[in-house]
Amino acid sequence: ALMQPDIQEFFTHSIMKCVPKSYAQAEGEVKVTAAFLNNFGGDNVRFLARSFGNPGDHLGQQSNGYRWPFGPVAIIAPFNFPLEIPVLQLMGSLYMGNKPVLKPAEKV
Repeated sequence: ALMQPDIQEFFTHSIMKCVPKSYAQAEGEVKVTAAFLNNFGGDNVRFLARSFGNPGDHLGQQSNGYRWPFGPVAIIAPFNFPLEIPVLQLMGSLYMGNKPVLKPAEKV
């Protein structure tokens, strides 16, 4: 939805109203957010949560790592990126199975 020109224009002007940014900077923030959502809206999320293993120094030795959700996570968003940082952190924590709590900046 963020790739549609009228929606992109709406968010660009909304960012410009609450943050001292130029049109190009605000539009760039919307495009980065749209690209993130487009990239992880498909099947790419499952690659983030997979476990990994590294071979050790000796035969048969291996180190394994597993990614588990943290549970509740706090996201404190700055005022200078009112869309990009909250959305990227919020969606990233949701993708990994956490329960995010978002605290936006007071100025936004």
